[in-house]
Amino acid sequence: MKKLITNLWLVAALAAPVAAAAADIKIGFVNGTRLVEESPQAQAAAERIKKEFDPRQQEILKAQQQLRDREERFLKDSTFMSADEKQKKEREIVSAQRELHLRETELREDFTIRRNQEMAKVWEVLRDSIQSYGRDNNFDLILFEGVSYASPRVDVTDKILERLK
Repeated sequence: MKKLITNLWLVAALAAPVAAAAADIKIGFVNGTRLVEESPQAQAAAERIKKEFDPRQQEILKAQQQLRDREERFLKDSTFMSADEKQKKEREIVSAQRELHLRETELREDFTIRRNQEMAKVWEVLRDSIQSYGRDNNFDLILFEGVSYASPRVDVTDKILERLK
């Protein structure tokens, strides 16, 4: 029993300097999702991407409508067509569907690449802002990604957003 008490005192004595040092550490947390959603840089990037891809999206929507109209006409007129003419129109519609699907796929891929390029620039600005805020305000640690919980007391997201504006 004496040995247990001695060990407990020894652990407490060794932990005391660690606890004292921990009291001087300044820690902050940044909500990355909120920062990206609310930062003017991310909003501007989203607007640039929208302007860049909106015309292509509108073209695809128009082509989709034209294809639907074409399919409806074919269904109405197919009863009056010869077998050869019917087969030819079906092939044309299938070909147009394939072409439209290809255009949609290309648009999605181009959009994803472009969005990733823009977001990489935004993340760089956000990281730089967090780092400079941490240095300017004498933080020892600012947590950004992979945080399960952070109390509002250490959340500096609002201050980072102010700095970004």
